[in-house]
Amino acid sequence: MSVSDTNALAGRKPIISYRLWLSGMVDEGVARSLFLAGLMVVSVMVGVLFFDIQQEGENLAPVIEGDIPPNILIGSIDSLSLTITDEEMAGLALEVSLDGMGITDEPNSDGILEIDISQLGVGSHSIKVVATDSLGQESRWTAAFMIEYPDEGYTVIVVSANEVSVQQGNSSSVSGVLVHQSMDTCELEWSDGNISEFSLNLPFDDEGRFELGFSNVQENLTISILGTCGTWVDSSELEVFNITVMEPEPEPEPVRGCTDPEANNYDETAEEDDGSCEYDEPEPTRGCTDPEANNYDETAEEDDGSCEYDEEPEPVVVTGSEEWWDLTLLCDDTDGGFGGGVDDYNTSDFDNHVCDVSYVIEDGNITISTNGLPNHDFHSGPGCCASGQDSTWIIPLEPTNDSMCNPSASSDGCTMAPERGAIAFAVNGVAIYGPEDGPGGDAVAGQEGAYEEDRQNVWLGLCHGHSGPGGEYHYHADANCVHWHPEGEQTWLNYSMESSRTVTEHSPIIGFALDGYPIYGFVGWDDEGGVAEMTSSYRLKDGETGYNGIDDYEYVAGLGDLDSCNGHYAATPDWPEGIYHYHSTWENGEGGIGFPYFINCYRGELSSGGDDDPCAGHGETWGPGIGPPPEGCNPGPPPGQSTEGLSLIALPYEIIPPGGGSIIAMLAMAVIMIRGLASAEGALDRVGTTRGYRPTPE
Repeated sequence: MSVSDTNALAGRKPIISYRLWLSGMVDEGVARSLFLAGLMVVSVMVGVLFFDIQQEGENLAPVIEGDIPPNILIGSIDSLSLTITDEEMAGLALEVSLDGMGITDEPNSDGILEIDISQLGVGSHSIKVVATDSLGQESRWTAAFMIEYPDEGYTVIVVSANEVSVQQGNSSSVSGVLVHQSMDTCELEWSDGNISEFSLNLPFDDEGRFELGFSNVQENLTISILGTCGTWVDSSELEVFNITVMEPEPEPEPVRGCTDPEANNYDETAEEDDGSCEYDEPEPTRGCTDPEANNYDETAEEDDGSCEYDEEPEPVVVTGSEEWWDLTLLCDDTDGGFGGGVDDYNTSDFDNHVCDVSYVIEDGNITISTNGLPNHDFHSGPGCCASGQDSTWIIPLEPTNDSMCNPSASSDGCTMAPERGAIAFAVNGVAIYGPEDGPGGDAVAGQEGAYEEDRQNVWLGLCHGHSGPGGEYHYHADANCVHWHPEGEQTWLNYSMESSRTVTEHSPIIGFALDGYPIYGFVGWDDEGGVAEMTSSYRLKDGETGYNGIDDYEYVAGLGDLDSCNGHYAATPDWPEGIYHYHSTWENGEGGIGFPYFINCYRGELSSGGDDDPCAGHGETWGPGIGPPPEGCNPGPPPGQSTEGLSLIALPYEIIPPGGGSIIAMLAMAVIMIRGLASAEGALDRVGTTRGYRPTPE
């Protein structure tokens, strides 16, 4: 032993000494009591531990029980019951699924789980239940079952015979009995041919008896009767009856001969006259019996179809007569030729507008009254929608040249047509407007892409027309569609301005200027009498586009066929001796755009308007085709396109425009372009040069 170990031991009390000391502190009885008490505590702890282990061993997994029938008639059972038991139901977790879909039904206090199957249809179904107790012990239970229709038996039709014979003209019937265990579910149908093509209900009584009668049977009949019954599963039976008509015995042919006792060959045995009667009277004299014929024979007793007549000359319609005006004004076409009315393509429904024009001739003038609606389908454009007007046009029957006006040289001294508003009227009563629109741009040039209009929403539809805020429909160019007629399957969307520019014959009159001179279409007669498209003598100034309207154009004498007013003196179909007249123009003499499209000034004298009336041609509101009036005229509301009535525009794809007039107008314009009711296929290759125009059908 080392010194350190010795020292360590020296610091402790020896064990034996400790025990002796203990025995000295307590007597032997106290030590025994303490030992017994400790033994009892240890025994209790061991018992509790053993009880817990025993209890844990008896906590079993959940038990799932259920008696599910494999086959169930539909509607016979509304729910299925399962019993779930466990030592600790409160801590039980359930996952229940029906046909793979989880359900949230919970068991009641007795552990009974009701699963609703009332909504299940016919077919295979399955239930799955997973129960997990608080110790994580899991039990699974599955069951499959089939829901079936009940057996309802078959539908039967009992008949005595399927073949029936009947004398022609007599009555007949077919009958039988419908049999099924659920008669309240049955119905009978019949047809005189294929049951799938046409059928009628056939009544029957409570016992299923039915009868179908036919009177005055003239031909063979095939009658099909179909019975269909069943609550869950339909069953049917088809019976076919053939009714054969037997022709009656033929009656003996009557004795034919002459039945007239006055005839030479009268036959008293004849029962029917055969037209053979003969008489001693002479044959009647045959010839022309019409006194109006050239070869009338007054001795003729019987006409032999030989009458001869002079050929009547074609009636000559005198220009300016009432008959001529009846033929020139065209609103009657809408009453019969186009189905009773015309349609505004910017509305959702067929509008059934009808053009109305009447006139009175007196005191050397003709007064024309119109509702301003065209004789053809049209587009209102962004200013939707066109409405009937109360317009009157008064023009002289014999126009007089303005002595101060020499349009061949220039428009100086001539009464200028308004830049905006009405300058003339078409033969259907529709107003013809000046070339400018809204704040002053050339509406037609802008439509054809010469410049981008950024001041207002302007769009010209079919026939280069649209309506202003006041609902007045008007043309800015073309207007030749007043003479176009849809053929075959065509609609007005098939109209093409190119057809009016075909150089084959002189164009008809499309309207009248306010001085009384007529306006013809694109084609006229040149100085040599040949057929040619008439061209304007106006062109765009260098660097201009039409954005500033009339101010952007200049007249160049001899550039085209027409003068500064857009007319010339020449023969026409209506005035073969010659008359001053205007033409609608689409091109100038250089192939550029044909400003002013109708007229720029008046060759004839006006009773009023022009310089005498600074407000002439202007409406009471601003907008497309009207624009702001001159100083001193009624200003109307602030500038901008009217949006009143845009709710009537047929917006495809259920587009609802947001608030704001400009946004609505832009959306309406976009919708109209989407519909493709009349868009310009070719605008301008370059400023002032047209590629041509052709509306695009929808």
